[in-house]
Amino acid sequence: MFYGRSLIFLLLFAATQSIHADALENPKPDDPMSGIGTIYGWQCEAQSIEYQIDDGNRIPIPYGARRPDTQKTCGDADNGYVTQFNFGQLKNGEHRIRVYVDGVKEHDRIFRVARMEKPYMRGLQGEAVVTEFPDADHDITLTWSESAQNFQITAIGPSGSHPLPAFNGLWRVENSAGNVLFQVFAGYRDLDPWLTLSMLDMDSNDLQIYSGLLEGRSAIIDDEFAPVDAAFEMELLNADEMRMTVVHCKPAASCNIRAGDVFTLLRREDITP
Repeated sequence: MFYGRSLIFLLLFAATQSIHADALENPKPDDPMSGIGTIYGWQCEAQSIEYQIDDGNRIPIPYGARRPDTQKTCGDADNGYVTQFNFGQLKNGEHRIRVYVDGVKEHDRIFRVARMEKPYMRGLQGEAVVTEFPDADHDITLTWSESAQNFQITAIGPSGSHPLPAFNGLWRVENSAGNVLFQVFAGYRDLDPWLTLSMLDMDSNDLQIYSGLLEGRSAIIDDEFAPVDAAFEMELLNADEMRMTVVHCKPAASCNIRAGDVFTLLRREDITP
């Protein structure tokens, strides 16, 4: 099991976004939602947080995710909440979400759903290139992901650039005592190929975000925000297997991994509603 504190699911929270008030950040009002996504936000103080879709039952949301961007407002950082939801279970059209904090309704808004024929579609494949996006000098590649039940960005680069290695998707650790899940994305940052990895320890509800420059089929990634300084070398061995080698972890007293430890990651495509 990897080190960590209290954090929740495979969502990369934007640590630099501005904070104005306790917030339900996703879905936003009138947002179009589809596939398997997340419901998330933050609250300075709470004993319990629940969400309700339309007139369904209230469902608890794990609370206490580390959100450094809320430190100034709340006086601490353990204020995030997030949960996974398959929006494909809902009918097309408008739906209502309410969020309750300690039993009191705090957020109430409408969002929209565009769904496919079934809540969970299997065996589909597809890819599309969107040209001149996000600006006139770049294209993006969208690839269907069964695990996400949606199209995901799999490449961002100058028009005509070669596609990046197929890191994108969900991965699990084969040789770990804990239950660890990864979401991996290869894209471009300032025209450089870049690898970003969200590592979730399901046993301790701890999420850590790592990133680094991608060189061929490997990258050295580290965590810019965590109190523990750790770095890993990621190498894509084939379409379904990745090797993760610990470069360093310090201070040693806060780590249960050591430099040189090697973990095998296997692609996970078995997430069901």
